[in-house]
Amino acid sequence: MGIFDLFKRGSSKEENEYTGKTPPCPKCGESLTKKYVYSEMYCTNCNYGLDDADEDNDESLSVYEAAEIWASHGKDEDYMFGYTEKELEEAL
Repeated sequence: MGIFDLFKRGSSKEENEYTGKTPPCPKCGESLTKKYVYSEMYCTNCNYGLDDADEDNDESLSVYEAAEIWASHGKDEDYMFGYTEKELEEAL
């Protein structure tokens, strides 16, 4: 067995790849994706499962709080917290 025979077996990524069926997305109906056997399912169409943790987070800022912070930092785009400039302007 040579040193390069170790690489012929495949990587752990290939061993843990998920190949089973997944249910449809509850938001858009597309099939959910599951990259590995141990990973959570998500939708590549509407991002269901990827950004849900942010939506349920009690620490998220309202548009009014974000607008105050944004304005106090000179309307710097680094302090927009995912809101558009129009949304922040309207909230001021």
